[in-house]
Amino acid sequence: TSLVQTAIGPLREDGFCFISGKFDQLQHAEPLSAIIYAFDKYFHDIIKSADGRSDLTRNAILEATGDCAGVLAVFPALGKILEGHSMIPTQVGVKETHHRFEYAFRSMVRAITTPSNPVVLFFDDLQWA
Repeated sequence: TSLVQTAIGPLREDGFCFISGKFDQLQHAEPLSAIIYAFDKYFHDIIKSADGRSDLTRNAILEATGDCAGVLAVFPALGKILEGHSMIPTQVGVKETHHRFEYAFRSMVRAITTPSNPVVLFFDDLQWA
């Protein structure tokens, strides 16, 4: 953790976006809690920016995820970015929902990480995941 904390400043100076979350020993009931927190904070920062990143992010994510964007409703701030687009996932079985979420999440990460917007993901205390 301390090594990563010392690297954040230089990475941000070089134009990297830093997304981090921390797994908690007491949060086993929510296995994605650190991931949800980290990306929700990232999307909140995009909403607060006044440089048009919300529109770019919305378009990139919708293009990448297609009709699977609804399964990303676990990120409340992403719902604000995707306003006006259906965030209600289609009702399917558990296995299909799991596959859609994996696909949509990978597609979302690819959409927000570009050469012009490099991203570093850091998740602390993975032993509690």
